[in-house]
Amino acid sequence: MPETTLQDHYASAALRHHEDAVYLHEDGRFPNADHHYGFVAECAVKSLLIRNKLVSVEPHNRPWLPKQNGKPRFLGHFPSLQTDTEPMLAAAALQMHGRGGTILSGVISAWQPFADWSPEDRYLDGTSVDPAKVSDRRAAAEQILSLHEQALIGVLT
Repeated sequence: MPETTLQDHYASAALRHHEDAVYLHEDGRFPNADHHYGFVAECAVKSLLIRNKLVSVEPHNRPWLPKQNGKPRFLGHFPSLQTDTEPMLAAAALQMHGRGGTILSGVISAWQPFADWSPEDRYLDGTSVDPAKVSDRRAAAEQILSLHEQALIGVLT
């Protein structure tokens, strides 16, 4: 039986967070749904980055950016994930022909609603969460998750 890879763990986590996010969203629990939608997108993106060998998983079996100033840097959360990887994804999308490039370009286009998302929001009281913004993030997370799934099965619709 093959060992589960880090990208497989991220893919599974994206699906798990999506199930929880939808459940919470439909129950009107917007702050926690918003939190999970961010992790849906983040886990799917990290899975794609690892699968496309755009980041390293060494050291410590976590995603690392290529060395800058001689040191690798751990790949963090949105929005720094966007800032750190957008040039890399854009370059890879240009180099890849067909489906792979289309998927990476689609991911870049989809993640704008996460520009001000932060995992630190989980420590706030939740009163500033805008349900419309949560719905926007749901749509973006689902688009990223769909692109991720298409990359896994090799079909672009």
